Amino acid sequence: MTTLAAFLMSMIGPLAIRVLTMVGISILTFTGVTESLDFLIQGVKTNYAGLPSDLLGLAGLAGVPQAIGLILGAMSARVAVWTAASATRWVTGK
Repeated sequence: MTTLAAFLMSMIGPLAIRVLTMVGISILTFTGVTESLDFLIQGVKTNYAGLPSDLLGLAGLAGVPQAIGLILGAMSARVAVWTAASATRWVTGK
């Protein structure tokens, strides 16, 4: 029984270290990229709000705010999927 326990611990130990390392790297990467995207979103909002009112009205009628929201939302989703996929690939080693 002790040899079985020793065998299981020798197999689980490296896997647990690998998973914990992956989680740390994923959190760090996701946080860094999310902060960069937040900076980009704030810049877009600031510059959009600085446009003249006539141009803002025309852009609103054309659906520019919704388009900006879709593009930035897609970028955020892409980062989330990329982080999850790379973390999974790193753990499985494929």
